[in-house]
Amino acid sequence: MIKLISILISVVSFNFVVSFNTTKAESQPQDVEIQFSDKAIAIESGQPVFTKGTKIWLSNPKKEEIKVYLNENEKEINSEKLDLSEITNLNEGTYTLVVNTNREEKVFGFTIQ
Repeated sequence: MIKLISILISVVSFNFVVSFNTTKAESQPQDVEIQFSDKAIAIESGQPVFTKGTKIWLSNPKKEEIKVYLNENEKEINSEKLDLSEITNLNEGTYTLVVNTNREEKVFGFTIQ
């Protein structure tokens, strides 16, 4: 009986360790992400609205080669982080950001007021 209980405890603790390590590895950012320096002040036509002067970064943890289109501006990058404000001067207006990776294409619209 004691052996059975010790075996059950071993199995449960092993599953916990495997589960914890798997969850920890999966929680690390792996995909390309868009980050804004300020929070959106409103939503118009389903798109977030940011104030003028908001910085936008593209996080690329795997440093994979991606193409970024911000309205009519195009840039190819393979760095870990890119300040999209350097690509174009973000004045008031509506912008469409397209991030094209090897696996997928992400489209994100936003407005600067």
